[in-house]
Amino acid sequence: MEPKSSTKPKPCVGRTWLLRLSLMVCVPALLLGVAEGILRLAGYGHPSSFFVSSPHHGEGELIENARFAWRFLPPTLARASQPTLIHREKPPGTTRVFVFGESAAEGDPEPAFGMPRLLEVLLEGRFSGRDFEVINASVTAINSHAILPITRECAGLDGDFWVIYIGHNEVMGPFGAGTVFGQKTPPLAALRLGLSLKEFRLGQWIGSFDNSSSGADSTQWKGMGMFLDQQLRATDPQLNWVYDSYKKNLLDVLAESRLAGVRVVLSTAASNLRDSAPFASLDAGGGGSAVEQFQLARSLEAEGKTGEARSHYIRARDLDVLRFRADSKLNAITQSLGQAESENVIFIDAQTALDAQSPGGIAGREIFYEHVHFTFEGNYHLARLFSGEIASQLTSGGDKPGGQWLTSAECAERLAYTDWDRGVVLASVIRRLQQPPFNQRLNSDEAIGQLQAQLQRVAKRLDRTAALEAYSTALKARPNDWRLLQRRGLLLSSAGRHEEGVDSLKRALGQTPWSRILHYQLGAMQNKAGQFDDALSSLAGALKLKPDFPEAVQQLTRARAGIQYRLGEKEKAAGNAAGALAHYVKATELDDGFAEAHFQVGVCRVEAGRIAEATASFERAVALKPGLPQARFNLVTGLLRQARYSDALGHLEALASENPNDIQVQQYLQFTRLKLRETAKPQP
Repeated sequence: MEPKSSTKPKPCVGRTWLLRLSLMVCVPALLLGVAEGILRLAGYGHPSSFFVSSPHHGEGELIENARFAWRFLPPTLARASQPTLIHREKPPGTTRVFVFGESAAEGDPEPAFGMPRLLEVLLEGRFSGRDFEVINASVTAINSHAILPITRECAGLDGDFWVIYIGHNEVMGPFGAGTVFGQKTPPLAALRLGLSLKEFRLGQWIGSFDNSSSGADSTQWKGMGMFLDQQLRATDPQLNWVYDSYKKNLLDVLAESRLAGVRVVLSTAASNLRDSAPFASLDAGGGGSAVEQFQLARSLEAEGKTGEARSHYIRARDLDVLRFRADSKLNAITQSLGQAESENVIFIDAQTALDAQSPGGIAGREIFYEHVHFTFEGNYHLARLFSGEIASQLTSGGDKPGGQWLTSAECAERLAYTDWDRGVVLASVIRRLQQPPFNQRLNSDEAIGQLQAQLQRVAKRLDRTAALEAYSTALKARPNDWRLLQRRGLLLSSAGRHEEGVDSLKRALGQTPWSRILHYQLGAMQNKAGQFDDALSSLAGALKLKPDFPEAVQQLTRARAGIQYRLGEKEKAAGNAAGALAHYVKATELDDGFAEAHFQVGVCRVEAGRIAEATASFERAVALKPGLPQARFNLVTGLLRQARYSDALGHLEALASENPNDIQVQQYLQFTRLKLRETAKPQP
């Protein structure tokens, strides 16, 4: 009998490799999960979703995530979406509309009067008794790479309609061929993978070691002048990546809409053709430069050949090497996809439609403030296009309109778009146009001059009392509209009624307590009202929400200076001149722009016999605030005591003009002129 073999049965090879593969997958996944958990427990990183749960409301309430754009832009340059409160579960009987886009869709330069606001007002007016919720999901400076994940998130929020107005930022926005925000034109698959990883804290930590955008990280947003060196000819091969990526992103957005069962209104991105000259121009060979095309278009328009002119205006836009406007190829992609997706997509050619609303059939300053951002009338026309298509869909579904379409004037009344608001917006746009690259365009002076003339006309007819009445009327219909409350507060403050303005801003903040802008504006207004302790609290709230907020830091310093000023007033009332002076000086050290504090320093120094120092303080006070009561007179007195007659003369002439019946001023003026004549005589 042979002995039994001691050889053990061999394990199954397949099972061994399966085990090894499982370990290879599970162990790293476990380690990554542990690392992710540790980072979250340590408080590292931030949520990457577009909406986050509201800490100020009950469960199911969402607000915008101020850090959403950090996935696409350096934190110091990323812009937040507009303050938004949304119920995760759509209220019964409500038609929910999402608006996706960039700054033009958001409503820049003033979202209170942007297209989404007008869209909601138009739909409410047309279907009286029906509730509409238009959610502005647009963000300045983003493009389709960011809009795609926004739509994916909103697909789960029970929207009825999506309004998509995109295309202007594809070249200059994140990852585009002309971006200044880091990597340009990466492989789309790698780009999407990288963005997905940034949804995790671990991915954010790894991304913190990326130095590709370190230059941008160190600066604040400086407007479009940041892009001056990013010039691209229309023939640049990098643009092909832009067009391909845009098409793929838009296809995926439309796929998300189909899965969500949402109807889409998709539009081309319109531009100011007639009144926005190219930002930069390079010789394009046989086709001429952008500037040449623009000049030719103007000549043809002057001859009445508007059809030919329009084609050359479009050519000028397409040849502009600072590519801040969607060109014909991008709009053609939008059109082809919009017309191909016939099941749930309604296509609108906004450029053609807005051209039709303009003189000569070419969109210009009546529709746009500058290159792409709309005037109130432009926003109205665009909103009318979208609302008309939405209304048609609702009507075909059995809804019956209960009213006529509101006119532009009626919409302005409901949103309290007053002459004061017109003036504020115009002044803001003028400041923008005075900066590069706007001030480097062929027709820069012309564009600024037109807006300045318009501003002067608005200023002449401005009636703040009537404007406040318009706000009161609008608030009766929309009592909890934080934008109306905000702008009413700013209007009151502009009229010198700071305390009433504070009350209005407090009501606005009660509706949107997470808004850093409202915290800041409230703090700044409380400073104006002399409510310095309250200002400290408001501004601390702004800085808690946005630590890198230089304007809030400046106002915080002003509040601290105000407290010192108030302490100086108390010491002065108690007869402690030295103590008062110390506090006033401290106030000026904290805030050199504090005119009243400089004035009081001067008063204290006069009482101490320190005339030269007092005069210097009065000079500073007058330079900061020429109309400050008594400051100019005290300055003149100090100058005369030091025999500085030439310096005193101009101030005395101003005082005499303002106070022609003031005998003392007239005597001082005569005395000063006499002294100047005496000093001018040749000495024997």
